[in-house]
Amino acid sequence: MKVDLITLFRQKRVCQVGSDARPVASTVGELVRFQGSGESTPLARVRYGGGNPTLRCLVLWMLGCLIALSTAGAWIEPPVLTAEGYPVPAPDTAPEIPAAHGAHRAYAIEWWYWTGHLRVIGETEDRFGFQSTVFRLAGAPGVAGPEDAAPFGAGQLYMSHVGLSDFVEQRYLHNERVYREGWQARVGVGELDLRLGPITAWELADAPGFGTTIRYEDGTRLELEMRPAKPMVAFGERGLSRKGRDPAAVSWYWTYTRLEVTGQLVRGEATVPVEGMAWMDHEIASSQLGSDLEGWDWTAIHLDDGTEVKAYRLRKNDGGSDPWSAVYWIDEAGATESVYADQFSWEGVKEWTSPATGLTYPTTVRIAARHPVSGETEIYQLVPRMDAQEFVGNNGSNAYWEGACEVQDAAGRVIGRAYLELAGYGGGLSGQLN
Repeated sequence: MKVDLITLFRQKRVCQVGSDARPVASTVGELVRFQGSGESTPLARVRYGGGNPTLRCLVLWMLGCLIALSTAGAWIEPPVLTAEGYPVPAPDTAPEIPAAHGAHRAYAIEWWYWTGHLRVIGETEDRFGFQSTVFRLAGAPGVAGPEDAAPFGAGQLYMSHVGLSDFVEQRYLHNERVYREGWQARVGVGELDLRLGPITAWELADAPGFGTTIRYEDGTRLELEMRPAKPMVAFGERGLSRKGRDPAAVSWYWTYTRLEVTGQLVRGEATVPVEGMAWMDHEIASSQLGSDLEGWDWTAIHLDDGTEVKAYRLRKNDGGSDPWSAVYWIDEAGATESVYADQFSWEGVKEWTSPATGLTYPTTVRIAARHPVSGETEIYQLVPRMDAQEFVGNNGSNAYWEGACEVQDAAGRVIGRAYLELAGYGGGLSGQLN
């Protein structure tokens, strides 16, 4: 068994790369930051920094074995290809920046996802929540290169989801669009470059970060710049985020957990300067959910103390939670600790029924998780800023709830803000995502 990411996270150190003399990274995020030079560094090749490297690697190997056996279960080796012939993300792969931000066209499913909370500059309370998501769906396996895409082709299909919540007016805007590759949609390889319908997003030229413009159907427009406050995190054991027991149900899951946002909201002739905080996920897979799963409950939490929490419950068809459901804590430096399903609970506290679809969602939730370092049970209660934040697509067959929430502790004190996603309440998602 090779040293895995969870072990590295819990040690809060990663290894010096090869035999060069660069400083030892203190977090996995710093290892990722080293990749900005363009080097490719599988995690299996890293050497633990400081002291006797052989002894320390042996200790890390033993810890990795113990952690793997005490969490969701033994390592499941993913196949090279899915049954359909798409490549499966490989373990022990460190993302290279900026190439990690671009498209990975050979893989069946990919998405770029931003959510955030914005306040009007000069005000103290958040006024808006926003969502911006681009999905890429591959055509036939092996048809991956840009040269294979005809102007009106279906070699790659794209879908955009945009949402905007106005907490003062209690108004929710959202829309979905689907595009064929060509003049309708362009997604770059090698760096972030998304241009389709209501969403454009790109790498900032002057510093690490991203620019984006998000357009809504009523003419409202967000123009934002987002700059990372801490390094990218690669989630999952050996760099793979598992979504069930199916061997191929894994993804590369790369996240900027805290992006500082500035920009403006344009509505009619009014331009309102805004600032706030955002979260960015970039996920690449070829089989996203195990066949025994019907959906997921997921949240990204920004705590006021400068740390973040990611938690998700993979819901099984029989109503239970998949063992690979997880909670991650990200500290001020970007180091990560985690527990699996046997160490936390996810409880629906209050439900909301949509007048549009008739679906019922548990929109107020209570998460209780035992922190692996302190041993203390942490309580996070998510309360929606407004109920009506259901995203209904063009045909209404796969509605989900995606909304801005405040976060409370066990005593009811507000300790942060979050986005909550509740998917699959209108039917199982695994067949559609696979």
